Amino acid sequence: MKEFLVLSLLLMFSSVFSQNSTIKWGKEKKLTWEDFKAKPNEDAIGTAKTSYKINIIPENVKVDEQDRIEGYKKISVVATFYKNLSWTREALEGSNLLKHEQLHFDIAELFARKIRMKFKELQQKNEARFSIYQQEYSKLWKQCRLYQKEYDFETKHGIKLDLNKSWTLKVNKELSKLQGI
Repeated sequence: MKEFLVLSLLLMFSSVFSQNSTIKWGKEKKLTWEDFKAKPNEDAIGTAKTSYKINIIPENVKVDEQDRIEGYKKISVVATFYKNLSWTREALEGSNLLKHEQLHFDIAELFARKIRMKFKELQQKNEARFSIYQQEYSKLWKQCRLYQKEYDFETKHGIKLDLNKSWTLKVNKELSKLQGI
């Protein structure tokens, strides 16, 4: 009974900790400098880093020996920001840098929507093979990473304010096209 209580408390604590250390993307939720909890490594380059991932949910997908996903029609994806892996050297109020970092998270959501759309297409075809979902996820994740690099390259990591504004308009337009996905 004692071990059960300890295990229950540990599971409850880890659940609360993980919820407080991540942010799921939301249209109304904008990042603040308080969300950037990590300390940069001494060899880290740049002024800030947004750590995100596009997670497949549910996280504990069951796959059988024939590569079939149990409950494949329920899988989806979510863009998640990781507070304990994101950092900044300059937490300036009203900073354009924060807007730049927010757009990195918005781009993650854009690609989460593209993955959700692809998953829905596969589900409508009754595709249940895990390898197919993983292949599509990997392809779009790679595109997301390239898009993020292009964004940083063109805007010089947010220094070129006019280009950063152009990218914001571009990404918001793409997000609007995929609204509801």
